[in-house]
This record gives sequence, C-alpha cells and structure tokens, in this order.
Amino acid sequence: MKKVLLILGSLAILGVLLFKQISVSAGSLIIEVPEDPNPTKTTVMYQCDTETDKEKIAATYLNASMISLVDFTWKGQRVIGANVIAASGVKFAGAQYIWWIKKDQAILYNLIDDPTEENPIRCEKIQDIQ
Repeated sequence: MKKVLLILGSLAILGVLLFKQISVSAGSLIIEVPEDPNPTKTTVMYQCDTETDKEKIAATYLNASMISLVDFTWKGQRVIGANVIAASGVKFAGAQYIWWIKKDQAILYNLIDDPTEENPIRCEKIQDIQ
C-alpha cells in the first residue's frame, strides 16, 4: 500500500511539474510556414482621429507566404487580424475590428459599436518603425 501511495504521489508531483512547464509556454503561438524562407515583419506608426482626441497605433505587419497578419493594440485590447478579401487596399479582420489600409492611410472599424461601418476611425501613417 505504501508503494502505491508513493507511486501516486510521484505521479501527482510529476503532473504538476509538467503542467507548470506547459503553462509557461502557453503565451506563444508558432505558425510554421515551410514554403517561405524569408517571412517579413514591418511596424508602422499611425495617428488616428477618434473625433474626441488623437491616438497613436503601432501596427505590426507579419507576412509569410500566403499568410498576412496585423498585430496592434486599440483601447487596451490586443488585436490580431488576418488578411481578408478587399476590393482595394489590404483589409484585415480580427475580433470585432476591421483594419483596412490604402497607401498611407488606415481605417479602423469596430463592428460591435458600428455594425454598418458608417463611422470609421481614420488613421494617417506617421512613420515606419522597422
């Protein structure tokens, strides 16, 4: 009986240690793109007009093969959008947000607050960071 309890105790401790290791790396996501040996990462700073004030957004564009993502923070919420079909420019969708870029301008839509996309937040490119 003591051997069984010792084994069960050891397994429980091992399980806790393994779980602890898994939870440490749970903050990362790795997407393998074997066809593209040179993925790119570009960060652009935008100045956005919210009608009440101006806010800056640093948008990071990640491109690899046929995968294009944008990563930015808006109102304290991190948004990661994937490239979707657009009539013109480059359009990303993530969470309730649409991020649409055309040349040096970007438009941000919050589909919860503005489901008909009638009140865009207009942003102008200020500088390339990387």
